Parts: sequence; C-alpha cells; structure tokens
Amino acid sequence: MKEKPYHHGNLQTELIEEGLALIHEEGKGNFSLRKLAKRLGVSPTACYNHYADVDELMREMKNYVTRKFCDALIAGTDKDDPAGAAINMGIAYVEFFADNPHYFAFIYDSGDYRIDLTEDTFDGDFEPFHLFKEIGLLCMEYNHVEKEKHRDNLIVMWATAHGLAAMANMKGFHYNGDWGALTKKLLYEKIILS
Repeated sequence: MKEKPYHHGNLQTELIEEGLALIHEEGKGNFSLRKLAKRLGVSPTACYNHYADVDELMREMKNYVTRKFCDALIAGTDKDDPAGAAINMGIAYVEFFADNPHYFAFIYDSGDYRIDLTEDTFDGDFEPFHLFKEIGLLCMEYNHVEKEKHRDNLIVMWATAHGLAAMANMKGFHYNGDWGALTKKLLYEKIILS
C-alpha cells in the first residue's frame, strides 16, 4: 500500500467519518483500525497515534454523532417560533438522518442509550431524546396543551420523526420527495398543539 504523507487535513475527524462509513458498509464486526488505515491511505500507526484501540475510536464516534445530532436538532428550532419549535425539531431530526444514513444505524443499533415508555411517562438518558422531549414540552406549554396530552403527543412526535428517519435509512425503501416537507406535513396534521 502506498501511504499518503502524514497528514492530509484533520486525521481525527477523517478517522471518525470514514470509520462510520466503513461500519455502515461492512458492520461493526468487520471493523478494524487496520482496515480504516488502508481505506484512508495512512499507516495503522497514524490511527493508533489518535486512538489507543477500536473501543476508544468507537466511543469517540458515538460522541461525535451525538454532538452533531444535538447540534442539528438545536439548529432546526427557531427561537422566534416557540409555537412550532417541536415540529421544526422533528423536521431537523428526519433531515439529519436522511442526509447522514451511516449515523442512524450506528447510534440506534448500539443499545448505548435507554428510553423508557410507561403508562405515565416517556423518558430516557439519550441526550438527543432529552433535548427533543424538552423542546416538545416547552412547545406544548407555550401552546397551552393540557398536561394530560403531553406524554401521548411526545410519543407521536418521536414515533413520527424516528419512524420517518428509519424509513429514510431502509435499504429497500425509496422515497423521491422531500423528507423535511413530508415530516412537516405529518407532524402538523397529527400533533395536537392547541
């Protein structure tokens, strides 16, 4: 293998992005730092200079995707539109994963988070979920939605956004429209915000 000179840009970010793409293509079980180094045209030592082992890189990938996802959710909300903030966040949710399909399976297939649904609550320790829930509750409070409807509305919002994001990532599912427009239409028609 002919190696590229060390280094061509930000190797740490490239290791994460290309690592995510490689996992998306071949699965976590077939992933190794050596394969990643070969894919990037750098020496394995260059990879190990940034990450001691695959587990460390995986943790950093998870943090990287989670940060990007949270940033996209926040960017999707408009501070001047508190009434529609949850809808806009739902749109941002779907568009993020439609644009980054290799992130979806990496995050949701990992089981490194917990979301609990009971007859009374809908809660979790996953930072993007917590953010989604917080904005959803603020939006419903702003719109004077009865507290008894909050949990069910959150379920519908999450299920709609997550379901559409999952559909956007299904290998055999094809949609030739705009995922954001579809999400907006469905959320505005199905969520009770009054």
